[in-house]
Amino acid sequence: MYIHGYGSTGQATKAQLLQVMFPEARLVAPTFDYDTLSPQEIYRQLQEIVAHEQPQLILGSSTGGFYALCTTTFYHGTVWCVNPVRNIVDTIERHLAQAGNTISQRLTDYKAFDREVFQHLKPHDGQLHFALSTDDELLGDHRPLLDIFPNYGSVIWKDHCGHRFFRFDELKEPITKSLGLSESSR
Repeated sequence: MYIHGYGSTGQATKAQLLQVMFPEARLVAPTFDYDTLSPQEIYRQLQEIVAHEQPQLILGSSTGGFYALCTTTFYHGTVWCVNPVRNIVDTIERHLAQAGNTISQRLTDYKAFDREVFQHLKPHDGQLHFALSTDDELLGDHRPLLDIFPNYGSVIWKDHCGHRFFRFDELKEPITKSLGLSESSR
């Protein structure tokens, strides 16, 4: 299952690349309206989709990485986060303010969600895997994220790929390994 970032869709390049990287897999890649839906509504939708689809892997990028982290409250499989948003309130505030949107209600929603869900995440040992850019121009240094989730399974650091993680196709082998698969068993 792929969870897209802010301003993207379930048909984004990363979703397409996942399908190319894992052609035998059935890809579930819903589109979320981050501008209209509250984080609580998105979270409920994710719970329903995961319960119905029972994915072997959840991968989220940026805002989708934030939500992938949040799925660990109800999903116990492998989770990959590509340059995930760590401080959702500040990030949403920056995006909404730049877009000239009214931020009061959305910020209130995200503050409540951060307090009620994100701050209480306790993923099991090895569940989380991170793909992080050393040159993320939007989110900056990702090392504090690793302090929040020290029991991660693996971290892949990549240079020269920015926030959009332009070297995404290089994650096939680490993702395969995290699932306990070998290239020959695929």
